[in-house]
Amino acid sequence: MLFWEKSFEDQIEPFQTEMLSSFLSAINHNIKEMIANSSKGIKNIEMGNLIVIVTDIKSLGVEMVTISDSDNEKNIRKIIPEFIKILNENASLFKDFDGNMSVFEILDFKILQIIEKNKKILKKGKVLKEKLEIKEKGLPGQEGNKFVHEVKHPHYDKYTKFDEERKFLEDRLKETAALPKKIEILNSIDQIDHKLKEKPNIEKNKQRRKKFQVELQSTKERMKYFLEQTKQAINRSIQHSKGKLIYETDFKDAYLNLYSFSSKLKFIGRDDLCTKYREFAKILIEKPEDQERNFSNVIKKILDLSEDMESYFK
Repeated sequence: MLFWEKSFEDQIEPFQTEMLSSFLSAINHNIKEMIANSSKGIKNIEMGNLIVIVTDIKSLGVEMVTISDSDNEKNIRKIIPEFIKILNENASLFKDFDGNMSVFEILDFKILQIIEKNKKILKKGKVLKEKLEIKEKGLPGQEGNKFVHEVKHPHYDKYTKFDEERKFLEDRLKETAALPKKIEILNSIDQIDHKLKEKPNIEKNKQRRKKFQVELQSTKERMKYFLEQTKQAINRSIQHSKGKLIYETDFKDAYLNLYSFSSKLKFIGRDDLCTKYREFAKILIEKPEDQERNFSNVIKKILDLSEDMESYFK
């Protein structure tokens, strides 16, 4: 049974395609017959300036066949491991196959993406045809029914669009510091990966989501710790002020903890509060003259800050 097939005739000049059409059709038929009737597992078949490479993927019970210009043998062999990796990552398509050929559309984008990255494989001006097939490995002499699934360019465009959107989201994920936003972006990436049935990426997303959630919980705990330390430091400073005015009291320890608290706010997406409380911390340590009358009010606002960390997410 032929699961997946792609010919790159559209990459060849029109006059070459017409000349090769009947010739290659005969070659394809002969190769299939040779493979089906071989009990030793053919690896290479040379036919003039063409070479056929047959790769037996035992883990899936399928054979991968490439037909290419002999000059391209080295290039083809370089990317065969990439093809095998993709097939193994999508092993469920073969093991759970129920006769619905459309499930193999997912291979279109992934395999063509490899071809796209290795454009030199398709050499313009040469009389050749590159062909890739993935077929069920049958018993000698039993070729079985053939269901040809030709790659349709609209599917390629669709998966390309998904891939571009995914790359855009991945860039945003790297640029974003706020953990809640990271989780939100990751959920969008995960939706795309589910549409593309990218099982390795789906699993990777689970691990990344877990990591972000752990970091978010840790951030909340650190926020609470630094805020508590800030308030305790303020109260200690006031208790040991020995009658000094609050404005003249040393709040260095409170400054350090409040600054750390405000820094953590960036990681939950509250840049506004981060800026506000850093300004409070700056007033504690620098004590600008224009803040002397307002200094006690700043202290009160800090002491009144909520210790419910969830309130800072609203």
